[in-house]
Amino acid sequence: MSIPTAAKPTPLDRPNANIPAVDPKSGHWTIDELQRQTKLRNYVVGMGRIIPCFATGTNVITLTPNGSGTEDGEGPLLEGYKFGDAYLFYAENTSTGSVTATVVPKSGSLATLKVYRANGATQAGSGDVVQNSVYIAFYAPHLDSNAGGLVIRHP
Repeated sequence: MSIPTAAKPTPLDRPNANIPAVDPKSGHWTIDELQRQTKLRNYVVGMGRIIPCFATGTNVITLTPNGSGTEDGEGPLLEGYKFGDAYLFYAENTSTGSVTATVVPKSGSLATLKVYRANGATQAGSGDVVQNSVYIAFYAPHLDSNAGGLVIRHP
């Protein structure tokens, strides 16, 4: 089954090698390049992200995005939980009770949220997170009386 055209995002313009990106006299971006960079920024800002994380804990899972610790690289900019963001992690332990999770970016931390089973109606509990399994946790702002929550899926 192919993806309908209406479900595909509008592609970004390709750079044109015949149009300079930088004005050689001023050293600033040309109007064409500024417009292209603005389109690129808007495209990236509007997309959801799958953020790989290192996970620790059993019932209170701490998710640290790759690049947020002392290892090389830059972590993703996380200013808060955003709809469309998903956190990919490998479970360190099997849950033994009600499950919550906290995402800890490079600076600061985000709120601890309840983790829900794939149906989004039931909080994850004992045995719902299994050691050595891979999960993806989607942020859903409407859960927990609009406090937000993470819905986990085991791919």
